[in-house]
Amino acid sequence: MKTEIAIGLTLAFSTLLATGVMAQTKYGSEAGWDILVKDNMGPGCLITKSNADGTQVQMGIDATAALRGYMALYTKADANVAANEKLAVLFDVDGQQFSGEAKGQAIDGYRGAFVWVNNADFIYDLAKKKAVTITPQGGNPIVVKLAGTDAAFKALRACQAAQ
Repeated sequence: MKTEIAIGLTLAFSTLLATGVMAQTKYGSEAGWDILVKDNMGPGCLITKSNADGTQVQMGIDATAALRGYMALYTKADANVAANEKLAVLFDVDGQQFSGEAKGQAIDGYRGAFVWVNNADFIYDLAKKKAVTITPQGGNPIVVKLAGTDAAFKALRACQAAQ
């Protein structure tokens, strides 16, 4: 069964840059994931992991208003998405499907896309899952293994509570 989740459609330029290296402090590391504090997100916390294939995954919380989550996937290779380009994306989380709209970005030599999730619990609930398969419209599926996210998200919650 396909479930729609509401995802923000427009992002200001400064918000797009919030997933880059601006105003971030390392809070710690857990199970192969780095936990960072983003001052310009409330402050909010995120987990990030760079993979051997050159991809970087980020998942976190924006606390500038009501808590909301976000997910970003970047690569140093050609991402086939231009900065600010909107594209439909299908997320398959262990067989449960969600759809949304991502927005392309280019930050510090990485290219990829970023998506807002209006429910922070969606991000936290990924800790109990094995993989997220992200399929951009017209593109190939990208599998993000969620190994270690249970411990990483516990650290993310501690980070968020400390802010």
